[in-house]
Amino acid sequence: MDELCTMPFNLFVHLYVYEEIVNPSSAKVEQIRHTELLQAIWLSTGNIKKEDIHKFSITELDSLNLISMKTIKEQSDEREKRIAEQQKNNMLNWMGIKSNGK
Repeated sequence: MDELCTMPFNLFVHLYVYEEIVNPSSAKVEQIRHTELLQAIWLSTGNIKKEDIHKFSITELDSLNLISMKTIKEQSDEREKRIAEQQKNNMLNWMGIKSNGK
């Protein structure tokens, strides 16, 4: 308690803001740490093609959808669009047609 009484007010305010607003033990911060660790592990293997590096962003690795600032509905819509596009490309590849229509 002595530390709290002798602490400069400015430092107290900064620590309070950090603890209450940033909240370093929150689920969102923990998820960011986890996804950054996953990203570092994947990218350090050397087995990732240059064109696939964008697939290893922290938002793509966020399995709990805590990092994104989008609503669940927006995330669901984007996911459905990505799945539909991938299925379309898979079908076109199976049929031997290029994705650009040629």
